[in-house]
Amino acid sequence: MSSLTTSALTRLVVRLNLMTPSQVQECQAAAGSVSENPDELLRIMERRGYLTRLQIDKLLKGDTTGYFLGGYRLLYKIASGSFGRVFRADDPRTGQVVAIKVLRKRWSDDPANVELFEREGRVGMTLRHPGIVEILQIGRDQETKQYYIVMEFVEGGNLRDLLAIRKKFEPAEALRLMEDVVSGLAYAFSRGVTHRDIKPSNILISTQGAAKLVDFGLAQIYASRSRSLRLADEDEEMHVQRTIDYATLERLTGVQPGDVRSDIFFLGCVLYEMLTGRAPLPMTRDRNARSNPKRFENIPPLKPEEINGPPSILRLVQNMMALEPDKRFQTPNQLLDAIKRVRAEIAGASGDGESFGKPQPVVFVVENDERLQDPIRDKLKKLGYRVLIARDPARALERFRVDPFDALILDAGTTGNEGAEVFKEIMERARLRNLHCPGIIILSESQRELGEQMPNGSSVAVLHRPLKLGQLVEKLEALVPVARPAKAN
Repeated sequence: MSSLTTSALTRLVVRLNLMTPSQVQECQAAAGSVSENPDELLRIMERRGYLTRLQIDKLLKGDTTGYFLGGYRLLYKIASGSFGRVFRADDPRTGQVVAIKVLRKRWSDDPANVELFEREGRVGMTLRHPGIVEILQIGRDQETKQYYIVMEFVEGGNLRDLLAIRKKFEPAEALRLMEDVVSGLAYAFSRGVTHRDIKPSNILISTQGAAKLVDFGLAQIYASRSRSLRLADEDEEMHVQRTIDYATLERLTGVQPGDVRSDIFFLGCVLYEMLTGRAPLPMTRDRNARSNPKRFENIPPLKPEEINGPPSILRLVQNMMALEPDKRFQTPNQLLDAIKRVRAEIAGASGDGESFGKPQPVVFVVENDERLQDPIRDKLKKLGYRVLIARDPARALERFRVDPFDALILDAGTTGNEGAEVFKEIMERARLRNLHCPGIIILSESQRELGEQMPNGSSVAVLHRPLKLGQLVEKLEALVPVARPAKAN
């Protein structure tokens, strides 16, 4: 039972600006003969939406502060972590609903942690993108001395909780959400900010189905404190909890804190879990276990039979989660392009009834003679191939490294010895990664000796000039056939 009398309660809620006098009178009238029972009156105030359980609990404790932050009224707690708590709040004047993140008191006495918290807010205020939760205000309450960040409120939930209910997502939906997130990450990266705490709980899904990244700024904050801040310097609990996964990966792979490819790796972990329903990294709070490199080296590979999608989505996740940073997508924009391509492939397969096992093959053509580019491109597209074309052989190598294609056609007659070396390099990379990527190299009459230097195998073809386009097409179709729908009788 409350120690508050009814008269003391009504005066208090008005004095604290939790309710207006007319609202109090309304509730007293509804209470009728039991209006002198403060607990019953509180229940009516709660049922009518004037008070929340959070506010009632504080009133019963005798608290007279902590109901407002930054002019916003705290309604109820929506999330809690080791670093802070997040509350739903509103502006009593306008009705605007926001989320307010409050730094836990145990961190508030340490100036370094306060600086981290405030910098996180300041960095977030520079980011304005649909794929990022907007930061509206940062401040400190003069009465309670609490530090807080006011954020856009996303009606919905976080991906971690959604996965607990749904277990897994179909590829089309997973990639749609991932595109939202990567688009936000690409925008932030263009402004010099990486995330450094990517995980399902930091991805919010709105009731409209949009995905947004929350809790930005940590990477820039982390890097600005010390470029050498690694596991050996993680004696502060907050740093351990918030950076240990990134620090372990970066120590293992030899990259500096703040490398955006670390964000790409952990986005790959999120996509892996969305597709399979299981986390690729064993979940543990044990510091020693989380800092063990074998945790990253022993991730079970995705299996084609557990995903209702084309092989390209497996390659996408594999490239995102490649242990060697140079084998991952190098920038969020590269990853965004790859996601859009796989999404288009899935949409096309779903729309025309083709099975996912026979997607449109992607052929990379390296041809330095611009007069030959259009005829090759047009012919291959008519046959059902997706064609990428470049004059510089290095472009093909760069693309294969981050997003392997299904076949390579390289004209060494117009690209010279450099082209021939790139051809051999791509064929070797495909072999080492166990990828099926047939290659066709075209040699001029003066390059016949290069044919002997090319890799052996049924997936490599060496063609010599003079050469007709039909001969090139015939060889490509033999190596990489295109699935075509059967004609109706």
